[in-house]
Amino acid sequence: MGHKLTVIVAAAVSFAASTAATADTRLSRGFVPVQEGVEITEVLGGLEFPWGLTALPDGTLLITQRDGAIRIVKDGTLSDTEISFPVEVMTERSGPDGNIVRGQGGLLDIAASPNFADDKLLFFTYATGKLDANRTAIGRAVWTGDGLDDFKQIFQVSKAKRDGQHFGSRLAFMGDDTLLATIGDGGNPPLEFLDTLQREQAQNLQSYFGSVIRIKPDGSVPDGNPFAELAGAKPEVWSFGHRNAQGIVVDPKSGAVWVSEHGPLGGDELNRVEKGANYGWPRVTFGRDYRDGSVITPNIAGLNFEAPALAWVDTHAPSGLLLYSGSAFPDWKGNLLSTGLASRDIRRIEIEDGKVVGETRIPVGTTRMRDLEIGTDGTLYAVTDGAEGTLLRIEPAP
Repeated sequence: MGHKLTVIVAAAVSFAASTAATADTRLSRGFVPVQEGVEITEVLGGLEFPWGLTALPDGTLLITQRDGAIRIVKDGTLSDTEISFPVEVMTERSGPDGNIVRGQGGLLDIAASPNFADDKLLFFTYATGKLDANRTAIGRAVWTGDGLDDFKQIFQVSKAKRDGQHFGSRLAFMGDDTLLATIGDGGNPPLEFLDTLQREQAQNLQSYFGSVIRIKPDGSVPDGNPFAELAGAKPEVWSFGHRNAQGIVVDPKSGAVWVSEHGPLGGDELNRVEKGANYGWPRVTFGRDYRDGSVITPNIAGLNFEAPALAWVDTHAPSGLLLYSGSAFPDWKGNLLSTGLASRDIRRIEIEDGKVVGETRIPVGTTRMRDLEIGTDGTLYAVTDGAEGTLLRIEPAP
């Protein structure tokens, strides 16, 4: 299942003192070098709370907005046509400025089928319901070239939660065409679920909260899931003990699954996720409570939990995650790229033998970064968060 840590530290542990004990975890804090040789240009504006981004084989970019709209970008031009998602998503419309999204829900990720050239399937994650009862769901539809056809919901979290937090909601395909999806833990204290703190569900295999699930493209359970034969456990669960994972990629060469997740204050993580593994939330974390900075747990590691490959103890707030395979930046091949909401940058993460060996940052400015994708020419496209979201192009500097 990867590298386990055996160290348990006191509540007053300093991160400096714990570095030696967490030999398999790289700590990201303080100075991160700026990546040289990069040029960033704004392609277009006019996006409203964009969340997901995917590139089709013909170069078309499809962008989801949390209000339930899908935007089309062709040849650097944003189409005036907004495709309406077939399902009502968790949003709130009010105010003179138009659509205001309540909480973190809405239409979220989008991913094209690995067999898109033949089946034209697009997959989506989204939040359904209202503020007092909502769920993460997954659906698929056929792309017609200018819209969606034959929409089907193929999965939803079995029990509704309250409030508008922590839906998780990223998608990635494995080499066998099964689909991985991240499900958030549901929210911060004082939010409760079944008479305990909502976040405790990340350790409950009878719940989807705080997990990575694996399903077939039709939503059914594939062979080989680790808990499919365990009485009471959710058969779709692939790994658990996650907080709010909003980045996931699969390395097509090695099969490695990488997941980036929001931790609490100073507790963001990049994990190499293994089948059946427990990543510890909320039993172990580098982070502290948002409300007052207090310790959530005295433990940063434990015998039964997998250690993160990278812990951002200076908050990064990772959103989209990408494994670079393009030609524009040949030295980056096999590296991970992570967009940051709080850090307002893109992190280039160097991987060797399954471990993080380096990190640089691409500053973007004062804007929260939401997701990124590789263009057909190997350059990168990224979307910025917010009511006035933009599409950026990232290419080698002249």
